[in-house]
Amino acid sequence: MKVLAIDTSTEACSAALYVEGELIERYLVAPRKHIELLKPMVDEVMKEAEVDINELTGLAFGAGPGSFAGLRVACAFMQGIGAAMDLPIVPVSSLMAMAQQVLDTHPDRTVLVMLDAKMKEVYWGVYRLENKQVVTVLPEAVTPIADIPNFSGIVGLGNIIGAGNGWDVAPNWVEALSPELIEKNVYPRAGEVALLAIEDLENGMGLHADQISPSYLRNNIALTVEEQKAQRAQKDEK
Repeated sequence: MKVLAIDTSTEACSAALYVEGELIERYLVAPRKHIELLKPMVDEVMKEAEVDINELTGLAFGAGPGSFAGLRVACAFMQGIGAAMDLPIVPVSSLMAMAQQVLDTHPDRTVLVMLDAKMKEVYWGVYRLENKQVVTVLPEAVTPIADIPNFSGIVGLGNIIGAGNGWDVAPNWVEALSPELIEKNVYPRAGEVALLAIEDLENGMGLHADQISPSYLRNNIALTVEEQKAQRAQKDEK
């Protein structure tokens, strides 16, 4: 399987190519430079792997939540390639991609990812590993910083590790949840996006170019990743 993945959902910009178990990636934290960096990164990973676009079997992108502008860049980029090459596309949660990085080094922990959503809010999600797969413990959400959600659902699941820049703007969450460790400099990366998309692509769960959209979370602007998968499944049943 040969999968091209990108992520521009935060200040970081990345592109990765998964080729039969191997990953080639380009990654740079460069706010507001996603448009100028993305295509050169994609060209570089394709060239290094000596893979032509006609050889790709699938696409994946960080669908959000995150920067509205960044999410639109990634979605439009993949829609263009997907439509032109008739390739299946898998939208991947940017928060889950962050959790994957942390769980690679702390596989026995529960990870609470938080991203600064501006407007005094944070995007957050809770994840852990089950059978070596990242699973969502609590649904992803956007929440005012002043509001502490009910975390009774993760009591007894082990020590919490925090990840993401949302912890910088939510000191009351730090006090209330007492994470064992906070890794603030974690951003979504295309490499994890690719890895998280493999199973869906293998199972024929990729979406058509006209079916994908960013997952903003805020105000139900677009379908969530899970809603997009459900929509595809319903269309396939007809």
